[in-house]
Amino acid sequence: MKGMLNQKLENPKYKAGFEHSQRFFKLEVQILLALEDRGWSYEDLAKATGIHRQNIWRDLKNGGLHKASLDRVAHYAEALGLHAYHFLLNPKQERKILPRLEKALIAA
Repeated sequence: MKGMLNQKLENPKYKAGFEHSQRFFKLEVQILLALEDRGWSYEDLAKATGIHRQNIWRDLKNGGLHKASLDRVAHYAEALGLHAYHFLLNPKQERKILPRLEKALIAA
């Protein structure tokens, strides 16, 4: 018996939207973990970036990061001592490269 999510993922349109949101969710989690590692609040990130706390809250609350500009995400990363890499992959590259990259990041 298939679970509800698996049934929904059989719909190509739903699956594409789900995978799109998952990419941003992973970025959001990385930023939130970096905030936690530094012991920072949204207010601390706002001071470090010059971005209004309300914008940070909107970006990092309930999957809002997908609406943030790449520039703003890069500012968050830089303030947290991270490097944001922007690159584009075709589906074949994505299937080959991303699992290896995620595995390497977990091992690090």
